[in-house]
Amino acid sequence: MTKRLKKSEFMMAYMIIITLACTVGGFFFGAHYMKTQLESEQAAVLEAEKKEAEKEKLLREQKLYNEQDFIRFYYAVYAPMLELKQAHFDTMDKWNQMDKNEQSDSLKQLSKQADQTLKELDKTVPLPTSPLLTQAHATFTNSVRAYLDSMEQIRSDQNSNALTPASIGASLTLFQNNWLTAQEKVYHSIAAWESAYVVKQPMPKQVPANVNTTQWKQYPFHYRTYLAAVAMSASNQWSGYSPEDLTARLDLLIASNEVQAVGIKDLSAAVKILNATDAVSAGDFKRLNTQLYSVLKAPEIPLYK
Repeated sequence: MTKRLKKSEFMMAYMIIITLACTVGGFFFGAHYMKTQLESEQAAVLEAEKKEAEKEKLLREQKLYNEQDFIRFYYAVYAPMLELKQAHFDTMDKWNQMDKNEQSDSLKQLSKQADQTLKELDKTVPLPTSPLLTQAHATFTNSVRAYLDSMEQIRSDQNSNALTPASIGASLTLFQNNWLTAQEKVYHSIAAWESAYVVKQPMPKQVPANVNTTQWKQYPFHYRTYLAAVAMSASNQWSGYSPEDLTARLDLLIASNEVQAVGIKDLSAAVKILNATDAVSAGDFKRLNTQLYSVLKAPEIPLYK
């Protein structure tokens, strides 16, 4: 006669069966999830590669970064941003010579100029062939909004604290980060223009992690300037000078015997030396242009005139 299972034994067997069923079900569900995730990632990679290939094709066919886009972008977006930056640095240069009332008035004036700049940037700017300039426009707009928000707090703090240019700069971190990101996009777009219309060779697909002095010399001017903009972002260097000013100083330094004398081997070290010695100034590119660049092809915008 077959022995009947006790209730506890029956429950134990039932739980084992349930556990096995859950394990098997979980395995197949996990396998299905992993397969779906992998297929989704592969589809995203293929889509990114497709877009990159299409962009390269358009660059080769010279259908991207039309010079008219640079002209529209410069006057509608970049020129107002440069004017705001110039006003900010002019104010900071005079800050220690002002009394408290003058400082308060100067901050108020900067806020008014930033507000006017934001109104200009809020206008639609048609940039049909230049996706990077479109992105730069949006990021510059965000940077001015951040400037206005920070300036409101700075003006409040100024009523009760003795502010310095350094403390004001420290309060503008979000503005500066957005500016540097937008600036990278501007110079990336000019390098793309150079790639399509001047050297007619593709740019590196990724920004090199490290650029030695020999590599630096081999890159065309506007790609070097894009790398200078990237270096400014990496070192949080929001300064009165622009990437082309840094490029000119780097070119002058790397072409000299000083590179070997001070042991500079790569771009990062060269940028650190120049910043540490305050060797770069606004307008250096235009001062050194004739000396360094006999023939330089560039979009017809005032940056290079």
